[in-house]
Amino acid sequence: RYIKPVNKLLKRRGIRQFIKFGIVGASSTIIDWGIYLLLTRIFHLFYLMAKILSFSVAVLNSYIWNRRWTFRSNDPKRLREFIKFLTIAMVGVVLNVLIMYIAVEYLSWHDIYGLFLATAIVLFWNFLANKYFTFKS
Repeated sequence: RYIKPVNKLLKRRGIRQFIKFGIVGASSTIIDWGIYLLLTRIFHLFYLMAKILSFSVAVLNSYIWNRRWTFRSNDPKRLREFIKFLTIAMVGVVLNVLIMYIAVEYLSWHDIYGLFLATAIVLFWNFLANKYFTFKS
């Protein structure tokens, strides 16, 4: 009874792309959070600097898999495409850091809660911006 509506939804290209984007995002999040926790908990790096570094590494993973798998881009101008992706990612990192800063410094949240909130908000920004700007067909 629930299979038909789900199958119908999955036939929509945008839904499939969002699911794939979510899977790629999950792998990038593991990389991002793993590096963040390593830098803050083991190396005692300031949380905002750690966030910038961890997010930057995760961006490379995200670009490669979103280009190849999610959006199946075959744009021969890879450098131009990567610059677009990087631009979106830079806005994403600014949003991430801003949200974390507000959560930690103004709301007095633990940095992990700020990390969760920032990740959730920036997920939607990244998907929409990449779908309609970086990898638009």
